[in-house]
Amino acid sequence: MRTTPIARLPSDIQPVSCPCGESRRIITADDDAVIGFHVTSIEGAQAHFHRHTTEVYYVLDGSGSLILDGAAHQISPGSVAFIPPGCAHRGEGSFTAAIAVLPPFDPEDEYAIEEVPPGREQQPIIRHLSEVEPQRSPCGSSRRVLTRDDGVAIGAHVVSINAAESHYHKRTTEIYHVLEGEGVLRVGEKSCDLEPGLTVYVPSGMPHGGEGQFTALVIIVPPFDPDDQIVV
Repeated sequence: MRTTPIARLPSDIQPVSCPCGESRRIITADDDAVIGFHVTSIEGAQAHFHRHTTEVYYVLDGSGSLILDGAAHQISPGSVAFIPPGCAHRGEGSFTAAIAVLPPFDPEDEYAIEEVPPGREQQPIIRHLSEVEPQRSPCGSSRRVLTRDDGVAIGAHVVSINAAESHYHKRTTEIYHVLEGEGVLRVGEKSCDLEPGLTVYVPSGMPHGGEGQFTALVIIVPPFDPDDQIVV
């Protein structure tokens, strides 16, 4: 499994057509990554499901609705959806979403809704960033939208960072997707100049810390465990 960081912008990646619309697959199985990460423009999405794949959507811009197992949920920037295996889903309207994919996307695990999905073991979750109170964190301030208390495989925080102390996780892989602001994220020996849209993959065991003032969507696998955060 990958032991070195990745830093990429959506503009570095050629878009591809997908059942949801058009996707830029920023981190994929070809990277030998624990988790994949896409930025997808959703319009005219076809209903589909995955037998083995868990997804988390974070709406970046636009509006519409997510149809999860036939139930429509209105979404807007800051909406987060946890979509477990076996949950039929599609988007309506026109919006862009950052999508975390566990394990990384496998085209063989994408099924049209005409096929019979398996019985799912978990309910989908949908909530909005505004529903979550911020709390202090070593990085600054964090809204922990999806946590291990939800029983999910993927955690999702939106973190406002001003001076993140250097730390690492023994078991946790993280992806930082910059939403706004600028600064520098140090990952091991690599320094990443941050701008909106930059995605940084941080393998487990890799010291990292940030400078500047920026806000990032942080994807965490497994979900955040304070006992797995070691300051250096």
